[in-house]
Amino acid sequence: MVDLELDDEASMDANMPIPMPEEPRYPYGLRICLCKDELEKLNLDLPDVGDVVDMRAFGEVTFVSDGEGGRRVEIQLQRISIENEMTETEKD
Repeated sequence: MVDLELDDEASMDANMPIPMPEEPRYPYGLRICLCKDELEKLNLDLPDVGDVVDMRAFGEVTFVSDGEGGRRVEIQLQRISIENEMTETEKD
């Protein structure tokens, strides 16, 4: 596993499409949002803020660029599995 956390300089210089109350710890675009329907499909009880989850996903590459603007890859997440590590029991 690779931690994609920004270093201090990158955090101060990070471009964000929306105002942020504090400097970001991770780059924009690494956060996903799961709403009622997705939580039900994943059979995930509402976790607490700060809980750690084990997430595995399959995604399809939908865009690739290697030009003057730099390298960029976009991936559409399609299948996800999530388990709340804070509520996992010995049997799990």
